[in-house]
Amino acid sequence: MINRTILVGRLTRDPELRYTNGGAAVATFTIAVNRQFTNQNGEREADFISCVIWRKAAENFANFTHKGSLLVSMAGFKPGTTKTNKGYVFTLQKLSLKTSHY
Repeated sequence: MINRTILVGRLTRDPELRYTNGGAAVATFTIAVNRQFTNQNGEREADFISCVIWRKAAENFANFTHKGSLLVSMAGFKPGTTKTNKGYVFTLQKLSLKTSHY
């Protein structure tokens, strides 16, 4: 089975770079991807995709991209869940980037 997604879009904000307790770099960001069709009003809509990238690639990504940067990214879909302190469970849908061109 293949878990691969290719996205072409723009960063909605600067990447957020942080480090794990083990010292691994991790950057999180959101990509706005325009849909290929228009809605009933003739306007283009966009999907906003949450993404994560790890280690040296995360550091490079954070250093060389910024809000509005155009990206071509290859990623794998990585679903997960999180629980709030009130006990609510939410499904997270993030893409884990493997390669990115900017």
